[in-house]
Amino acid sequence: MTRINSPQDADVLIQKLPSDMGIHRNPRKGTLDGPDRILEDFSTYREMLVEKVFPDEFSLEETQQRIAENTEDLMQYGKPLVSLGGDHSVSFPAVKALKKEMPDLKLVWLDAHLDLKEKVDGHVSHDVVVRELLNSGFSLEEIYFVGTTKVDGDEKEFLEGKEPQIYRSSDIQDFIREFSPGEQPVYLSLDIDVLSEEEAPGTGYPDGELSPEEVSKVVDAVKPSYADLVEVAPSLDTESRTVENSRNLLESIITGIDC
Repeated sequence: MTRINSPQDADVLIQKLPSDMGIHRNPRKGTLDGPDRILEDFSTYREMLVEKVFPDEFSLEETQQRIAENTEDLMQYGKPLVSLGGDHSVSFPAVKALKKEMPDLKLVWLDAHLDLKEKVDGHVSHDVVVRELLNSGFSLEEIYFVGTTKVDGDEKEFLEGKEPQIYRSSDIQDFIREFSPGEQPVYLSLDIDVLSEEEAPGTGYPDGELSPEEVSKVVDAVKPSYADLVEVAPSLDTESRTVENSRNLLESIITGIDC
């Protein structure tokens, strides 16, 4: 990987977003080390600027504010932006900032879960992000849920009477065939738990069913302008398979991103 110090000269901007504060219902933490481990020994032909947003260890809201401000700063350079988490709560401020700047932004949520749960104590945690994005400029028509395996009862209740675009793990080929971004920019949010537990045991909720090859094909079909890769918890995977697959998928994202 070629790292440079000038955003003007970079092909892709990377922001490392270490955080585990957005996980409050699960003791399986470990995402603080995800960004560093993914980029360790990572190589690609793209020239990249890498920045780190340090979390506030006492405040999820302050952490998300820092991410929003850094995302806004990086957007000024007009370059593709990839964020590395961290738990999935880090996606909220990044996606929200981009949507504010680009009202026609579409979102592909590549995740075993819908993340449409209701907030607890007012916190935008990892499992409520999409629900909060629907209150921040998105409509359901602009969001594609891909690789879904789990839908909770309160999420079913929330979606009652609505027509979400949900592609379960068995529907991947349908998504690849049907998805067409047109001229609109696309944000791809890739939660590593969309992979099977065999391929990604190092994550908080290993509920996925996809192979790395299937996920890579989805990335190729989406060709995102912006992306993130989240929920990698290296300490939960003694064989480092999760990190290895994450590096490969990051390479797929960077290779396919529109520079």
